[in-house]
Amino acid sequence: MARSVTVQAPATSANMGPGFDCLGIALDIWNTVRVDTDATGFEIHGLGRDELPSGPDNLVARAFQLTCEEVGEAVPAVRFTCTNEIPLGRGLGSSSAAAVAGIVAANELLGCP
Repeated sequence: MARSVTVQAPATSANMGPGFDCLGIALDIWNTVRVDTDATGFEIHGLGRDELPSGPDNLVARAFQLTCEEVGEAVPAVRFTCTNEIPLGRGLGSSSAAAVAGIVAANELLGCP
C-alpha cells in the first residue's frame, strides 16, 4: 500500500543578528515536504529550485536517510516533493527546516519509532 506524509517546518529568527541566538522565534514562513512511497525521485518547487541538489545530496534526503539508519530501519524508496518558501542564506533557518522536515517525515513513515 502506498503511503505518504506531508510535513512543514517554519523559518526562524535564530541567525538574524545579536541576541536572536537566545531569543529566536518561529516565523510564518514554511517549507513543506511531501514524501511518497509509491514513486521515487526528487522535486523542488519555490525558492532554491535551481540551486539546491535534487537527489540524495539534498539535506532533506540526507536527514531522512540518517533517521532511518539511526532507528535501524532500511531506507525505503521514496519520492520527495519540496516546496520552499524560506529564503536561502538569509539567516532564516532554511537548512535547519530542511533537516527537521527530513527527520520528521522519516519518523512518521516509520511509525514514530
